Amino acid sequence: MHEADIIAAVRKSKFRFLPAIGQTYGVSDVALRAALRRPQRAAEKAIAQALRIPLHVLWPDRWNAAGQRLVRRGRSAKRAA
Repeated sequence: MHEADIIAAVRKSKFRFLPAIGQTYGVSDVALRAALRRPQRAAEKAIAQALRIPLHVLWPDRWNAAGQRLVRRGRSAKRAA
């Protein structure tokens, strides 16, 4: 999904703002904002749980349908291997 789509989903959810997700799931607001643009494992998982949307739907370039990470430290798994 696009960054704007994720923000819109957050605003439509019961949380309304990223910091509310951070407080609930114990993730910093900075990490949540960073996850919209670059890989942040804990923040991505918190956003996905809060929105009840699978990781591979939110970030298809970072996660597969089996819940496995496709990127490692900003690089694709193919390049890192």
